[in-house]
Amino acid sequence: MKWRLGKPAIGFVIIFMTAVLVVPVTAQNRRGRNRPITDLPKGPERQVILDSCTACHGIDDYAYYAMDRDGWQKLVGTMKEKGAVIPADKESILLDWLVTKFGADSKPFPRTRGGGAVLNFGGGDEAARDAASQTILDTVCTACHSLERNLAAKRTPDQWREIIATMKTRGAQLDDAAIAPLATYLAKAYGN
Repeated sequence: MKWRLGKPAIGFVIIFMTAVLVVPVTAQNRRGRNRPITDLPKGPERQVILDSCTACHGIDDYAYYAMDRDGWQKLVGTMKEKGAVIPADKESILLDWLVTKFGADSKPFPRTRGGGAVLNFGGGDEAARDAASQTILDTVCTACHSLERNLAAKRTPDQWREIIATMKTRGAQLDDAAIAPLATYLAKAYGN
């Protein structure tokens, strides 16, 4: 018995194979061009990272730093203050990997400053803009940390904009267009 594939069937196979090969590449590119690419390690540190770190940020964030063990220890301590749970025996595994991969002699990935056009939340209604900004704080920002410590610091709109852009690079689900109005609101409500 001879198998015969008609032209439509061959076309379908070609389209299917193209989709199978192209979709994974497209998914990998969602990180963006201005993001480092860091592969999840295969050793015991892999589970420590998955259990303790990736709930709030991706591992690509580590590439922005080049620090010795003390520097990484301080940063991990900061993450623990924000709510990360890293058992003491697992913390040393994580620190060993961070120092090996992103030690003081490595070259950190350059940070890019976020843009962010002014989004006209609520038209000319200042109360509506403030309410939209507060909603972002209550939903996006609190997904990873509490606001009390961060809002206690008095900052200018430019300082807030830089912090918001950094949080976006760490995984905050926020439109570029929301950066400027959120920074303005934070400076007004919690700034100088």
